[in-house]
Amino acid sequence: MGIVIQKFGGTSLRNLSNKSEFLNLVKKETQIGSELVIVVSAMGRSGDPYATDTLINKLENISTTIDPKKKDLIMSVGEIISAALVSHILESEGLSSEALMGFQAGIITDDNFNSGKIIDINTDKIQKYLNKNKIVVVAGFQGATEDLEITTLGRGGSDTTAVALGGYLNAERVDIFTDVPGIAVTDPRVVPNARYIKKISYDDMYRLAINGANVIHPNAVLLGKQYNIPIRILSTFADDQGTLISNDKSNLRIIGFGIKKQENNSIISFIFNDDYGYEIKEELDKFLINEKEQLINTEYFNDQASIEVKNEALSEFLQRLYSNFFQ
Repeated sequence: MGIVIQKFGGTSLRNLSNKSEFLNLVKKETQIGSELVIVVSAMGRSGDPYATDTLINKLENISTTIDPKKKDLIMSVGEIISAALVSHILESEGLSSEALMGFQAGIITDDNFNSGKIIDINTDKIQKYLNKNKIVVVAGFQGATEDLEITTLGRGGSDTTAVALGGYLNAERVDIFTDVPGIAVTDPRVVPNARYIKKISYDDMYRLAINGANVIHPNAVLLGKQYNIPIRILSTFADDQGTLISNDKSNLRIIGFGIKKQENNSIISFIFNDDYGYEIKEELDKFLINEKEQLINTEYFNDQASIEVKNEALSEFLQRLYSNFFQ
């Protein structure tokens, strides 16, 4: 077996212990002989002790004028704590492991603090530990400049870390574990019965990601395409196949609905396959005739429509839109 990257998000690592669900996923992969590199986010979400937003608030409570270097230093802490704890838990379960900060894993970035871009990865140290049959746990979301100034990669940066490492290590695939069972055609918090996509191309996933689908960062999708490495989006807490993102062009007629909320209104990006563009636009026009009270504006592009609705009407509007085109 080859190298597999497993990335665990903050909700997957909340309340870390020897009973945490991520352990079963790690053990399952090691049992089939995969060489494992695990990328971790900070534990939990905003309000949890080591979540990124919680750490930023500690600076903002003193002053909102913050040196970007200092902000990167504190933002990197959550992932370092996760890496140390995850590696320690693995060791306690008899799984030999090594924890690395981003720069120790060879991740070199530019000096755009708070939103760094990876310019190179020296994988020698990771490969050395893999050759010793160790599981390597890497703190996601971070790296360092050539002058060893700690940097972070912006929101969703752990996804970027995982896919970039997958590319540089020529991994078989990247598995991104989160709290949802894959990529849904629209936000399941708004449409609870939204179906999940089994497979999707890099290009279609990128269009969803830049239009509000927050399950994977757009930069990670672009890296996946660059390195042609399969990416799976899976739930840490359920035994599902998840969503496979790859170069295989799916035959999806309608890709999905992205959502971006603004102060008063929301933009729904209706993303479809351009091969069916003419007929889908006709169908959408017929649907929108009865939605004039909630509708503010509609614009058409080659392979998507931008629909602006009032925030208070978003949930019911999206439910009707979903029912019309997916049921």
